[in-house]
Amino acid sequence: MKKFTLLLFIIVQFSGFAQLVQGEIKVKEQSKMEVQARNNLAVNLYADFRENKYPIQFSFTGNAIPLNSDKKMVVQFVFTTIVKKDGKVVGTSKRSPIPFFPGDMLMPVETFDFISILSTLQTGSEDRISEIPKGNYEIILEAKPLNVKGEITSAKMFLKI
Repeated sequence: MKKFTLLLFIIVQFSGFAQLVQGEIKVKEQSKMEVQARNNLAVNLYADFRENKYPIQFSFTGNAIPLNSDKKMVVQFVFTTIVKKDGKVVGTSKRSPIPFFPGDMLMPVETFDFISILSTLQTGSEDRISEIPKGNYEIILEAKPLNVKGEITSAKMFLKI
C-alpha cells in the first residue's frame, strides 16, 4: 500500500509540471464573426485585412515550457487555414512551423492563406483575376503547438458573396 501511495504521489507531482499551452485566435476580438466584403474581389478583402479593418490576434500562455538558449520560452506552431464554400471544403493550407514567445500579438493576414485560396477559386480569363465566386464561405484559422500539449481556440469567419 505504501508503494502505491508513493507512486500515486509521484504521478500527481509530475502531472503538475506538464508542458502546456492555452490560447486563442480572434479576428477583431471575436472568435466567430461575419466579414463584410466590399465586393467579390479577393484583392479588396486582402486590403481590408492589411488596413486592420479585421485585425487577427493570436495569444497564448505557457506552463513549464523549456527555455531556449536565450533563456526564453518559445513554442513552435503550425498554422492551418480551411476554407469552406456552401459547407464543402474547397481549400486548405498548412504553414511550416513558426516559433513564438507567449503573449499577445497581431498576426499578418499572410500567416493564413485564405486570400490565396479564395482568389484562385474562379477560373477563366484574365479579367476575372481575384474574383470570388458567389456563395457562403466559412474560413477557419487554426494553430497547433508542436511538441507541447494544449489547445489554441480557432477563429471562424463567415463571408457571403
